[in-house]
Amino acid sequence: MRRGPGEASLRRRRAPARLLVAVVALVTCTICLWSSSTDLTLASYKAQDVDVNKLWRTANSNGWRASSAPRSYWPPPPPESETNGYLRVRCNGGLNQQRTAICNAVVAARIMNATLVLPELDTNSFWRDESGFIGIYDVPHFIKTLKYDVHIAMSVPDIITNGKTKKLKAYQIRPPRDAPVTWYMTVALEKMKSYGAIYLTPFSHRLAEDINDPEIQRLRCRVNYHALRFKPNIMKTSSEIVNKLRSEGHFMSIHLRFEMDMLAFAG
Repeated sequence: MRRGPGEASLRRRRAPARLLVAVVALVTCTICLWSSSTDLTLASYKAQDVDVNKLWRTANSNGWRASSAPRSYWPPPPPESETNGYLRVRCNGGLNQQRTAICNAVVAARIMNATLVLPELDTNSFWRDESGFIGIYDVPHFIKTLKYDVHIAMSVPDIITNGKTKKLKAYQIRPPRDAPVTWYMTVALEKMKSYGAIYLTPFSHRLAEDINDPEIQRLRCRVNYHALRFKPNIMKTSSEIVNKLRSEGHFMSIHLRFEMDMLAFAG
């Protein structure tokens, strides 16, 4: 039987109402399911018996071992006179980023067969600390620990030009973020051979994390966990603080970010 135009018009007016009801029902059901799931999760968590003392014990390694020592052929660097030049870097960012940058600088020097100049630390950050590498880390220990990996110099050498003695000027380059090893073997190395020294700035996150060479990754571990040691006065003060905290019982530390836009990255 044929329906009149009035009935068709009424059907069209009811369609948005039905859609609204469906949307409301879907949202309501979703919220109910989420709430029920959350309640059940919390209930099951609260019902568990938590061994508080176990939280403070050293976790079982399950057979894993430290990976910093070389496990295959790892030749020492050639004499300093036979390296391809000098590498300077400016490590920017927070303390953790700068520490990572130092590890990457050692790796970059090894990749390019370069002499690493003691890394520069950023002094324009929030804390305005101008201590530098020498004021924070144990430099003799740093150089000695890495002597079979890279040559490390306190500064670029002096050169004589037109009868005048001056420091070798490093060619400044802004490395791409997460630059691959190939960039260091081509672009950076070419400039180093041309000028004798290059200055990579800034140097936070300027070397790719994923490098398909286990020995290079172990070198990163050697730098971070063995070569980078704070100066004795810093170690003494920090040990006193930690011992004082431990004497009061268990404690936890929190990393407070100082960037104004920290919530955009870590919120």
